[in-house]
Amino acid sequence: MRPILFAQRKTPMSILPIYTVLMFAMSIGLIRRAKAENAVTPSQVIGLFGLLGALAIWVGVVTVLGLQGKHLALKQTVPLFWQPLTFLIICTVAIVVVPPIRRGLMAIAQSTPAWWFALIQATRIGAIGSIIKGLQGEIQSGYVFWVGIPDFLFGLSALGVAWLSYYGRIGRRALIAWNLVGFALIALPTFIGRSYWFAEDGFEFIFEFPMILAPAVVVSWLISFNLLHAWAIWRSDRA
Repeated sequence: MRPILFAQRKTPMSILPIYTVLMFAMSIGLIRRAKAENAVTPSQVIGLFGLLGALAIWVGVVTVLGLQGKHLALKQTVPLFWQPLTFLIICTVAIVVVPPIRRGLMAIAQSTPAWWFALIQATRIGAIGSIIKGLQGEIQSGYVFWVGIPDFLFGLSALGVAWLSYYGRIGRRALIAWNLVGFALIALPTFIGRSYWFAEDGFEFIFEFPMILAPAVVVSWLISFNLLHAWAIWRSDRA
């Protein structure tokens, strides 16, 4: 009987694995900065690293399923974009159920300069890669244009927002609105248009590894940062 090996599947070149590691690195950097400034307590630090541990396990699950081609197979039986939902559920449950995580995230978001969060969003410029593949015909899905182009432009806008934030030339309400736009640009066309995308043959590209890391990890992480930053600003203004 011939063994099934992961190596039998050809994995296309992609920067997404690097982006995945970058999400962890940036998050650890935010925690370490907050800890150095005594913005978070030891229990909160433990909770936050516990959340990162849970997300690391999730990345492992996504990777194994991707290498086995299971995401594409499950698309036929589970007509739901469950990968990004799973990421968001993990974070939401952690925030709701574990107070140190909730308080730690809020402390980090309120103590970190706004321009840091803006620069994190600038990584969305990387969406240009999928757009180019779409223009070259490597990806046969309108998703890379309807979602990828606004995502890329939002990443560009993040550079300007970072500059304005650094010099104190942007209001807090404007930052809230900007973050909510960053969330909506991905969430609305993806989930409201789910039926359309799932019926499109070319949309299968997003379920292939390593592309699945985008919705399941990287993009979900970035829009979570959007919500976290907007939430922190809103809470600070109400305090």
